[in-house]
Amino acid sequence: MTVTNGHGELPAVTYGFIGLGNMGYRMAKNLRSELSADSALVVCEVVQSVLDKFVGETKGLIRVANTPKEVSEQSVSCDNAPIEIGSLTDMKDIILTMLPAGKHVKQVFTDQSNGLLSISKSSKPKLFIECSTIDVPTSLEVAEAVSQSALGSFADVPVSGGPTGAEAATLTFMAGGSTDVIGRVKPIVMTMGKTFFHCGGAGAGLATKQINNYISGICMLGTAEAMNLGIRYGLDPKVLAGVINSSTGRSYNSIEQNPVKGISPNSSAERDFENGFSIELCKGVLHMAINLGERVGARLPLSQGLIDTYEAASMDDRCKGKDCRSVYRYVADN
Repeated sequence: MTVTNGHGELPAVTYGFIGLGNMGYRMAKNLRSELSADSALVVCEVVQSVLDKFVGETKGLIRVANTPKEVSEQSVSCDNAPIEIGSLTDMKDIILTMLPAGKHVKQVFTDQSNGLLSISKSSKPKLFIECSTIDVPTSLEVAEAVSQSALGSFADVPVSGGPTGAEAATLTFMAGGSTDVIGRVKPIVMTMGKTFFHCGGAGAGLATKQINNYISGICMLGTAEAMNLGIRYGLDPKVLAGVINSSTGRSYNSIEQNPVKGISPNSSAERDFENGFSIELCKGVLHMAINLGERVGARLPLSQGLIDTYEAASMDDRCKGKDCRSVYRYVADN
């Protein structure tokens, strides 16, 4: 049995999802809601309270795996399903990962005892969809490990849109991999998103994501500086934001995530910068983008001031562990 989500057919196979953090939790819920009744979703999460909450409030067939290896092994939902070579239904498992950093992705895939690739064999090929925002070299290393394992195919498919987009299933997906593999990926991830781009070969999705985050970091810092400048002059922040958002200074961060409380209803500023994309993760992605620039010889004149500011903010008690827009506190309170 298959179901259609407007972008293609979703096969009635076992779906695995590893990593139920701020993004993964919402993404996995949206995925499960679009699957057929006889498709199982196998979830793996290290925080037991989060796992229990997900299982308790998510409708549909859910199985729990204690390790990534168990996710690979729980391939039992469609042993009698028809095989159509070259279509989605030749897949036995479709496994998505959404993890904090490259070291976690590498461990989840390649740990010799409990990694996804530690199983000896699979009767049907698997499709690994890696949605984490990590460095390109690590992703390419993991992709090579998948290729060497002969267990299936791999694609780097990072996302943009934050927890709000994950909740509303309006994420943007940036995919890197072969045309054949990405054709299989698209209908699956579009259960969780609104926009999809095939950016190129292996690693291209992540490179695109890092470039996007670099621009976002610049816009966020610029918005923080501009709002602070106006407030210190004595301008009404709502009027200032209104002018910016009606003029050439507007951006997603000035409109949807203005760091001054009382301007953007859905901004992390309205919840004291709790949850969201942490300033530590943001700093890490900015480093990735700057390293990418160094590898390809691209000049990034704004990079030094940008990374210096986020580095300092990430060590400031007012910003530690908070959403990345909390950089405003570092800018405004100094």
